[in-house]
Amino acid sequence: MPDLNKSVVKLSKRAYYLMGKRRYIEAEKVFQEAYALNAENAYILVGLGDLYRKLKNFQKAIQYYDLVLTIDPVNVFALRGLGNAYRGMKQPGESLIYWERYLQCNRYDTHVMVRMADTYKKMDKFQEAMSFYNKAIEIGGNDKYAYLGMGTLNYKLGEDDAALSCFEKYQVFDESNVAVLTMLGNIFQRRKQFDTASVYFKKTIEVDSDNVFALYGLGNCERGLGNFHAAIQLWCKVLEFEPENQNLYTRVGDACFSLDNLDESKAYYEKSLALGFDPYAHLGLSSIHIKNNALDEAERCCNLILEKLPSHSRALKEISRITTLREDGSAGPGGTGILAK
Repeated sequence: MPDLNKSVVKLSKRAYYLMGKRRYIEAEKVFQEAYALNAENAYILVGLGDLYRKLKNFQKAIQYYDLVLTIDPVNVFALRGLGNAYRGMKQPGESLIYWERYLQCNRYDTHVMVRMADTYKKMDKFQEAMSFYNKAIEIGGNDKYAYLGMGTLNYKLGEDDAALSCFEKYQVFDESNVAVLTMLGNIFQRRKQFDTASVYFKKTIEVDSDNVFALYGLGNCERGLGNFHAAIQLWCKVLEFEPENQNLYTRVGDACFSLDNLDESKAYYEKSLALGFDPYAHLGLSSIHIKNNALDEAERCCNLILEKLPSHSRALKEISRITTLREDGSAGPGGTGILAK
């Protein structure tokens, strides 16, 4: 028996070493050799569960973790592994059950607390999520993943001040997280602090040059600052990735109109309309027609909107403007563009 135990220990150590080196096929073979010698060794069973979980064979991982719990119902490695395996299978309810049991045995594991909070957040159970983020911070102090999760949750809930506070603390650990940089840019963009927002969008692009969210946001900031040429250049780059982004064609059309590039503006509005109905593209075309003293065409554009949206306030206002221009005989240069939402 001592020789058998010695062999099991040697094999299990070798298997864990191989798994640590990601030599999973070799590790599986050695784990199975050890398992054949002792099918009730919790250390080997947990190892097999961890191995199959890493290989994304979650069903098989669960089988081995369950065997551990028949031997040791409070084995923390099996409980945590089961939570992670069910997470891999996209069964959050099961994950939470095992993580709860795990925390009853290991009350100070902030990593699992954050994982539970993230799971609750995905389930739209925001109160529970916030509770576990707060617990992780209370116990672990400056836990960057807790700050990241809590910041993202506050951002989702529109609590921008709280989100900024969390992201500021998170950035002490990581200043290059693209998702965080983009959210920071969006917060300051919403506040019309375009210079500050631009800083974060530019930092995002430094890390990920083709990040469409940052390119789009930076374009919005350039437009907000009155830099229409720069906005157009950025938005056109987004359109290379998203050629069916109807709203963006209209935005580019609006920016071209602001620069008095009427032909380009018209082309972009038409590209938008080629993808479907867009009242703001029709309004943009109406403004172009007014500038060109083509009031009948302008009115036709507005009527196309009102056929679908009879109470559209901007279209009704534009019809009234066209009527006034007819009465005054003052159509021509001086019309204004209608920015797309």
